[in-house]
Formats: sequence, C-alpha cells, structure tokens
Amino acid sequence: MRTLNREWRGKDTVTDVLSFPIDGLDARAGEARELGDVIICPEHTGDLVEAVVHGVLHLCGYDHERDGGEMLELQQRIVAELRAVVEPTGSGSKSGFVALAGRPNVGKSTLVNQIVGEKVAIVSNRPQTTRRAIRGVASGDDWQLVLVDLPGVQRPRDALTARMQRRVERELEQSDVALLMLSGDQPVGPGDRFIAETIKHGRLPTVTAVNKLDVLDRARTLAALEAAAALDLPGEIYPISARTGAGVRELTEALTTLLPEAPFPYPAGQHTDLPERVRLAELIREQVLRRTRQELPHAVEVEIDEIAERNDGLVVIEANLWAETESQKGILIGGRGRMVREVGTAARAEIERLLGRDVHLDLSVKVRRRWRADDGLLDRLGLE
Repeated sequence: MRTLNREWRGKDTVTDVLSFPIDGLDARAGEARELGDVIICPEHTGDLVEAVVHGVLHLCGYDHERDGGEMLELQQRIVAELRAVVEPTGSGSKSGFVALAGRPNVGKSTLVNQIVGEKVAIVSNRPQTTRRAIRGVASGDDWQLVLVDLPGVQRPRDALTARMQRRVERELEQSDVALLMLSGDQPVGPGDRFIAETIKHGRLPTVTAVNKLDVLDRARTLAALEAAAALDLPGEIYPISARTGAGVRELTEALTTLLPEAPFPYPAGQHTDLPERVRLAELIREQVLRRTRQELPHAVEVEIDEIAERNDGLVVIEANLWAETESQKGILIGGRGRMVREVGTAARAEIERLLGRDVHLDLSVKVRRRWRADDGLLDRLGLE
C-alpha cells in the first residue's frame, strides 16, 4: 500500500483504502458499468464494510475532503443499511439516534464520553468547544444509543457558526429522541428556552438532564429541577453529574426505553463514527483550548495534513494549526516556541493513548485570514 501511495499519489504513507476510478466510460441508464478498482489494506482497516463503501463512493466521484461532509454522511447511511441486512441483531433489539442539545458549555461532551465509556468528544471549559455533530455509540445486550453531541445552540455570527446551527437543526430533525441538557449551576435563560421550543416543535420523545449535581447542595438542586420543569417539555427530568457519573445510569436507562425497535446501526464494539483524522485533529485542538484565552480559542482550527507509518512502526503525523492573524500565530507559537511545544507534547500523549502506538507529531502554525468565513476551507476541514 505504501508503494501504491508513493507511485500514484506521491505520498510516502500507508492508507486503509485506495480507489482507482475508470474515467471516460459512458453507460446507458440501467446498464452495469465498471467503476474501477478498490484496494484495501487489512492491517490498517478497522472495519472492512466501511472501507469498501468508502472506496466505492470515491469511485463514484465523491470526495470527503472537499464536499463538506456529504460523502461521509452518505457512507454512514449505506453502512447502516448494509448492516441491517447482513448483520441482523435479532428481534427485540432497540436502537436510535439521541440528539443532545443545550447551550454552550453545559457539559454535553462530558456526558457523551461518560455514557460511551471512552473519550470521543473533546472537553474544555471554553464555550463552543464542539464544532461538529459528534456521534458517540453506547451498546448493551439488546440496545444501542447513538448520541449526537451537537454544537452549542447559538445565533450565527459567521459562516462557521451558521454551519454549526444548521447542523443542530438537521440532526434534531433526523433523530429518534431529544435530550435537553441544562447546567444546574446557572439560571435557565433565553437560550435554554429557545432550545426547548425548538425541541417541542420537533415532537420527539424527550428527556431533560440537569447537570453539575456534584457542585449543588440540596436546595439548589431542587431549584434547578423546578426551573427545568417550568420549560414544560414532555418527558422525565434527571439530575446528573456528567463529570462523576452520578445519575447517568438512570438517564441512560430512560433513553433506551424511548428507542424504536431496530437493528444496531454500528458494530457493538464501535464507539464513534468520527474519521480518524478528525479525532486526531480534535485532540490537538483540545490542547490549544486549554492553553489560550479570549477570542483565540475560537480563531484556531486544526487540520491533519499527513499520517504515515515508518518501517520501525512509528506513526508520523503532520498537522496545521490555522489562525486568523499574525498576532494569533505568535501567541500559538509562544516565546521561543514554548506554546506550540506544550500543545504538541500534551496532544501526542493523548494521540498515543488513542492509537496505542508511538507517535511523532509535527505541528505547523499558519495564518489564513477570516478562515471562519471561508467556505472552501470549511469544506476541506469537514465543518458542515
């Protein structure tokens, strides 16, 4: 696979799948035609079905690096339908998509990680940490929850936040259950009421979770539950602590009772549908968020440029940190490169934990003015 990549793509790397389309062949409607060849490397393929579908979609002209997520969404739907046919889970199994909605920074990503039992969404104390709708998958013997960690609902300010808001609305429409999350240590505000009304219009089965039980005394907990009830959403209200796990088991059981009867859309051992490159980029961005202040966290995005495996097994990752101004670039680099080294060291440890491999991480800091309003770059980054 490395030789093919080097010969045909000019990249000294190993990938899980390569597609070689046949161009210039016209076929009449309804006639079979040869699309080309798909080559799969089993040693680097976690899911053979996904790899085959991914390769065939490339043959059909889709490109996930430029289409704003269209290919990957179609891939997910096709894989789910195939599994329903070839991997039936038996009668009585329940599964569905749960849209997790709430204001920025109420703890949605922490809850997803807690229910899934693995870190699939990055966490920081910065609002709008989540930019993509991240799916975490939790499975039991006869149920599967697909938790969609939505970006914090907000009024769009630019092309990026407009895309985030459209994704929230689209995921709510396509989900089976809505989970509204409130922060118990903050009063219910206009943002919470706006989200509650949006959920009401969707007419989905609904559960409400009041988070941060671990920092509330009994009186404040009761007041937070009363404020949640005043939103007049259907369904039960659960006090939880996403950080400690208190109340999360009861919340999960309540969600599973609302799922429709359906086969599992994902293998029982899979915890997320995020592409590997996106997961790695998010782990790097998490370390930037933890070390920067004010507007800078929101002005930075991470793009994985290259992933390669050396003969000795070391995984070499090259990534770009995009900033909007030269001054932001200077802050990200830091005095004598201190900041970018700290980000790289911490991110490398997280990536090695995820991959179970030794990693060399090479970070470059670049400037692209007003990238949050650049639809071309947003498409390339997969920010729908």
